[in-house]
Amino acid sequence: MTAIDAPYDLAVIGGGPAGVATVLAARARQPHWRLLWCRGPEAPARAFLPAYGANSLLHRLNVPVERMGLDAEAPVDFFDWLRQEHPDRGVEPGQFVPRRWFGEFLQARLEDVDVTSCFGAVRSLRNEACAWRIDTGHDRPGGPAVPHTALRVALCLGMPTGLPMAHAPTHWIADPWAWWRALPAQGVPVGDAETVLVVGSGLTAVDMVLGLRERGFRGRIRVVSPGGRWSQAHAPAAPLAPAVREALDEALDEAATARQVLGVLREFAARHPWRAVIDALRADTNARWAGLAPDEQRRVLRHAFGVWNRHRHRMAPDVCAALDADTALSLEPGRIGVDSEGRIVKRDRSGGTVLDVALALDCRGPGFRAALAGDSLLARLVRDGVLEAHPLGTGVRSPADPSLALVGAARFGERFETSAVPELRQQAVDVVRRWMP
Repeated sequence: MTAIDAPYDLAVIGGGPAGVATVLAARARQPHWRLLWCRGPEAPARAFLPAYGANSLLHRLNVPVERMGLDAEAPVDFFDWLRQEHPDRGVEPGQFVPRRWFGEFLQARLEDVDVTSCFGAVRSLRNEACAWRIDTGHDRPGGPAVPHTALRVALCLGMPTGLPMAHAPTHWIADPWAWWRALPAQGVPVGDAETVLVVGSGLTAVDMVLGLRERGFRGRIRVVSPGGRWSQAHAPAAPLAPAVREALDEALDEAATARQVLGVLREFAARHPWRAVIDALRADTNARWAGLAPDEQRRVLRHAFGVWNRHRHRMAPDVCAALDADTALSLEPGRIGVDSEGRIVKRDRSGGTVLDVALALDCRGPGFRAALAGDSLLARLVRDGVLEAHPLGTGVRSPADPSLALVGAARFGERFETSAVPELRQQAVDVVRRWMP
């Protein structure tokens, strides 16, 4: 009997933490199911996303270790695993541990899980005769399609990549993690007399800066982003007092526009620790997002998204201190483009300047809008009518077909908080429970 003749009970498409969480949730709650896990191209899939397969201990999580668990019912499982399996690492609550340790944890969680893994990109997904046909190809371009069928499909596609920069020169690195993985164990291909440009100032940019320094590069690093700021650092902050939290909720209940919501947050952050104010919103963020009219949601994305990310997605305090102490590192506001002649141009309020750099690392972050363009799986599923694009253009709507589900970043727009580990593990459980008798 072929794979097509015997459908799997569930196919999970996506090889990152969202996919792992969904596989684990399905196996725990439906142990009799036959599971297929389509993990994507083999090399990055086995590292559970590039950021978790990095070989530098300086590349660290931006969330305390005790909050990175994958089990919605035992969310400290990552911390417990480290304490049990690696007591020599001396991990304590509140620490920001290396990303590669989280990759090791993902691998360990799957060692005894009965699941059929397939590698290679998913090329198409079609509903045929009450089952989903999944065509996958090998890592080699043009490799033969391998069909599978499943009664249910969970799409766990992870953070989307941005569009490539047109006319980019040869020293422009579009995929910095792939570049990093291909480097030799020591050194980098630039000299200390040269300048490296890092485009973007998010967490990938931070990792690239730290990695360059670890590999011995002592030259100038210019980091350019529209906001010209790093993410804020974590710091202790006691939760808001119950009366303050109640007043915050009441004020937000009255806020109907993006301007009013931001006004409330600024007011409370001026009178109370801002980290506590942001943290108090975590459980209610998606509900409040859904309560805004579409035009107001667009205003949030256009005017406040960068500021929100810098305050919501913080970095380890000692990482922030290391960046601040680096005298050969500059962080500048501006936008980077490439002209028709392949020159890298920085544009800011003073105009445009051609930059002379030996290396440019594109760390602009996920391309939520770009995910619906080009030839990504998400874009193909929208064009084929399997999924419907969200009106904001940042992701897709949850599918109407009850046998198809979305977990994670592809839901951005429909949800505001949808890509952090606490959301991923809960979405995975919710999806499996929806399919339980």
